[in-house]
Amino acid sequence: MKIDFRNFDNSYYDEVYQFLIELSKDDRLHINWNWARWEWMFFHPDFNSSLMDKIGLWYCNDELVGITTYDHYFGEAFFATKQGYKELEKDILEYAIATFSDEKGLGIAVNDTDTHTIDLLRSRKFVKNDQTENVLEVELENVRLDYITPEGITVKNLNKENDLYKHQKLLWKAFDHEGHVPVDEITIHKHKTMLSATNMNSFLHIVAENEDGEYVAYCGLWYSQKTDYAYVEPVCTIPEYRQKGLGKVVVLEALKRSCSLGAKKAYVISDNPFYKSIGFHQHSHYTFYWYNI
Repeated sequence: MKIDFRNFDNSYYDEVYQFLIELSKDDRLHINWNWARWEWMFFHPDFNSSLMDKIGLWYCNDELVGITTYDHYFGEAFFATKQGYKELEKDILEYAIATFSDEKGLGIAVNDTDTHTIDLLRSRKFVKNDQTENVLEVELENVRLDYITPEGITVKNLNKENDLYKHQKLLWKAFDHEGHVPVDEITIHKHKTMLSATNMNSFLHIVAENEDGEYVAYCGLWYSQKTDYAYVEPVCTIPEYRQKGLGKVVVLEALKRSCSLGAKKAYVISDNPFYKSIGFHQHSHYTFYWYNI
């Protein structure tokens, strides 16, 4: 078979999106790197877009059959092939090592049950690391999606066109940044880019608003009707409103809306007991393997 290597540019974005949708149907191995994680990363303010042409694509007869990408910036990577193209994995891994390693080396997360990939990494001197990713799952038909809204709180979807500054302030405070909320032109442009993600449906991005019109909690939810699952990323609450049940409120509202659109289940990368209290349960566990330079 004739294999054609290509460097990524924006014209390939939708092909990678489709590739990851197909790949995630094997959810025991690849649900941690689904289309929504790709999109969230690609439009995130911390994504180093100046490096995107290093993302590697492998084609067979003009069909995308293998990829490798860094995660936000060099030092961590993901790689995968479609079924029937595993013989490409050694070359793809070599490209990832040569291209995406930083001064500390390269980390790749692998499902603990994926002995094939673990053996491949070990053959290239990757060593198991303490860093992990845990994936939880919930079947939406088996969980109660009702909730009680605390007094003085309104639950609604994010208005990404009109509420840019309110959302920026929410994320700044909710992720415990110190000092004044940055509103310089570069920061706001990056935030606007994040909310312009190609397949982002603002109907599923839920905020809790207080009586002063301030956003105090947020759940981002990603769902494509080409799949049967939703992906939770991120969930946060500003410090003054924690321990009031608002995280549960925004997550359940987002899940309820995704269910109305056709989602059957949802995933989140977390081991936080909060999600288990809602109805999520253990799905899979990933361990990082590191190549040390």
